[in-house]
Amino acid sequence: MSDHEQQPAPRRGKVLEALARAERKVFTRPAPKSANAQVKFLLTRMTGSARSLAERVGTSTRTIERYRAGS
Repeated sequence: MSDHEQQPAPRRGKVLEALARAERKVFTRPAPKSANAQVKFLLTRMTGSARSLAERVGTSTRTIERYRAGS
């Protein structure tokens, strides 16, 4: 085989199976259901402040604080 010839592309099914396996390894738990749990999850993932999360989702810092407190 010369340098200019390409290897055959992997079959679509094998690629999809590999993506599904990778997704199962990354997402081991379902997403949080309550607003309180969702905000706590986002705050831990962003490793930021309530202010930065509020700016990112388009709400007030007070709203983020209320959700975190469970009010």
